[in-house]
Amino acid sequence: MISLKRHEGNPIFSPDPAYAWENEGVFNPGAIHTGSEVVLLYRAVGELDAYVSRFGLAKSTDGIHFTRASLQPVFEPRETFDAWGTEDPRITKIEDDYYVTYVAVPERIMLNGSSFPRTTPLETATGLLRTRDFQSFENLGIISAEDSDNKDIVLFPRKINGRYCMLHRPNRWNKPKCDRRRAEGNPVNWPCDLSALPQNPAIWIAWSDDLLHWDNHSVFLPTSHANDAKIGPGLPPIETPEGWLVIYHHVITTDRPDGFNYTARAALFALDEPTRLIGKLDYDILAPDEAYEKERNSHIVFPTGGYVKDGILHVYYGASDRYVCLATTPLAPLISELLASSHD
Repeated sequence: MISLKRHEGNPIFSPDPAYAWENEGVFNPGAIHTGSEVVLLYRAVGELDAYVSRFGLAKSTDGIHFTRASLQPVFEPRETFDAWGTEDPRITKIEDDYYVTYVAVPERIMLNGSSFPRTTPLETATGLLRTRDFQSFENLGIISAEDSDNKDIVLFPRKINGRYCMLHRPNRWNKPKCDRRRAEGNPVNWPCDLSALPQNPAIWIAWSDDLLHWDNHSVFLPTSHANDAKIGPGLPPIETPEGWLVIYHHVITTDRPDGFNYTARAALFALDEPTRLIGKLDYDILAPDEAYEKERNSHIVFPTGGYVKDGILHVYYGASDRYVCLATTPLAPLISELLASSHD
């Protein structure tokens, strides 16, 4: 069995109480190796009352020791669709530009430490930014489908068969929610095949000619175990000679008060036919076992950024919604394990 090895210095990046906008948590970072340095675009939370997230920027020459490149947020809520939070950035380089997908929160999340009371479900979406320096960003707008409550969008780093490709996780596109809507007499206008909906929130794939308008939504990877609650994209897909390596988060229900365990898993898909699954590991490659991964009763490892350098896969992940951590593994044994795995 393959498992990611935690860096002995974890957490490698922690909240700094000197900065009010990030003193409660720095986590779920986008990460990319530019050739000369590793760039970390991290989610920062400064207070727990309203729980507004912003982006901070840190850089490193060795991928382990990071220095804050800005003492202020480099990106924060400014549009109506992200007025209450910009969360979980993922970075993909496509040609000469860096694209950042992020969770856009349009309404307040918390009030006095508890969930904000609302009469209708919160509708999150995913926005897309373009940058070349991680200091200034062009906001290209929302790219997730309407009425999908969509998080965890990641982009493939190149066109496939002439089109851009993304993975996403629409929380609402599943059979129980569809059946409930129909039973209540409400319309279901999702742009997907309603006869092929998964049982739980799953990973979907979609296609585009311009990175802004997406179509051909279909299930990419569903949940497959009895206690699975949901799965979602983690790192942007990594191209290897054997296929697209997809590191994703896997969530199971528990009997703890918070209810969930977040872990990391791996799958491999065909390069020119990314909907064709080659192999999938049926076990976690990283799970919340360390104390810093279980703080505040949040048992979470949440992979969001990474790269391969010198044959080593580097995975940056959020731990317990509070820290940035690093785990690694040699790429070749992981790919071999995936090629040999059953994917039933």
